[in-house]
Amino acid sequence: MKLDDEPVVFDEIYLPSELFPDLSLELLGSGESLYGLFESRYGVCMIRADERLRAVAADRVSAELLQLAEGSPLLLVERVTFTYGNKPVEWRRGFYSTRNHHYRNELG
Repeated sequence: MKLDDEPVVFDEIYLPSELFPDLSLELLGSGESLYGLFESRYGVCMIRADERLRAVAADRVSAELLQLAEGSPLLLVERVTFTYGNKPVEWRRGFYSTRNHHYRNELG
């Protein structure tokens, strides 16, 4: 994701393929929010998330994608998102550059 033409986050998202059988880059680029797409197309409602944050150093891949020097400080946000029945349906790791921006998340 870019903000003011600067890359600020690199996300890795893992989803169970049986719940999202035809999910594609085309669908992801449709402009609909990710969770909106999950609900409207697949009937999967994200109702709760557990997030954990910690500071890490940028490895080669994250530094390249975020246009930073290797070893630069990043905020790692790991999230597990749940649907009804306390069933986990998304695991996400986001590497955030806080060089020029703050991390803010409004849930609910």
